[in-house]
Amino acid sequence: MRSRIITLCAVAVVMGAPLTAPAQATTNTRTKFDVVNLVSDVSGKAAVTDPKLVNPWGLAMGKTLWVSNAGTGSATVYSGEGRKQQTEVWIPGGAPTGQVVNPGEGFTVKGKPATFLFASPSGAITGWNAEVDPKNAIIGAFTRGADYKGLALAETDDGDFLLAADFAGGRIDAFDEDFKRVRLSRSAFRDRTVPRTYSPFNVEVINDSVYVAYALRDAETGKSVAGSGKGFVSRYNLEGRLTGRISRLGLNAPWAIVKAPEGLGQYADSLLVGNFGDGTIQAYRNNRHLGALRDNNGRKIALPGLWDLEPGTAANGGANSLWFSAGVDGGKHGLLGVIRPAGSRGSSPSTTSPTHNPTHRPTKSSQSPYGGY
Repeated sequence: MRSRIITLCAVAVVMGAPLTAPAQATTNTRTKFDVVNLVSDVSGKAAVTDPKLVNPWGLAMGKTLWVSNAGTGSATVYSGEGRKQQTEVWIPGGAPTGQVVNPGEGFTVKGKPATFLFASPSGAITGWNAEVDPKNAIIGAFTRGADYKGLALAETDDGDFLLAADFAGGRIDAFDEDFKRVRLSRSAFRDRTVPRTYSPFNVEVINDSVYVAYALRDAETGKSVAGSGKGFVSRYNLEGRLTGRISRLGLNAPWAIVKAPEGLGQYADSLLVGNFGDGTIQAYRNNRHLGALRDNNGRKIALPGLWDLEPGTAANGGANSLWFSAGVDGGKHGLLGVIRPAGSRGSSPSTTSPTHNPTHRPTKSSQSPYGGY
């Protein structure tokens, strides 16, 4: 996942406006894509073999790409063409899922601001700072019984807040920059049309909107249930008020939510949703379903165990690329790679070290949904 930094502002909800635009799928294959496997724990499956890359989930982009490996309880770092960097971090919360970059001075671990923050199904939120401990993250918060599958970062005048998708509790939890859980209103980040059998699977922030992906949860196993049409993606304003939802066409246990990079052909700047259920990547514009990304032969791209999607940069994969992580073979193994328009080229190898201070920091607004609750 990208550094999820948002600017909170009041967004009016137009009374009487439909929440969902008409669901109309379109067929358009002008842009086809190549899938390039870069890193895997399975020898011969990708250009680089890394035994630590098992069931990779969240991605965080800075000067290099950080990957949360649920299968090994670690975070690993890679350059533009998948070249592994020296930094390896153990996550004490276990099985890291969502991950974000922290550009601020909050969320301190042993007196230093965490550079990267991680969520875990154990209910732990952990932070890492190289000066404190280059090899280990430190637990900053713990919620008993929670199953955190996704993580986002919000910036407000009242401070910075983490948003965590609790798959077991069926809610979005918020933490202040002291790692203290804060109370939200009962209606915040809740969509009454989503059945109670569905739970927040991930949370993402794009263009001043908060997107929550919902998956059907098996009450006995606690796992997501795959199936065509089994999923919702609801959109909220930055105060947690429901403002819409995308078409359900194409959804199948959705997890990844990302704005497509400008170099992605006809899908540039559309909303891309990655399905864990069937491994496809579905595109939406104005809440309408555009279809699935397809390979050079016109077949739907299907990446078994697909988790995150992350836009590339000029130094990391290319500005026209889309990084992906997948827990292949039922999460027993892992795959990291890029998707880019067929025949195009990516970036040259990068030798820069992991980021410690992203340069972009948006202007804070004067309103926050987290104060007063």
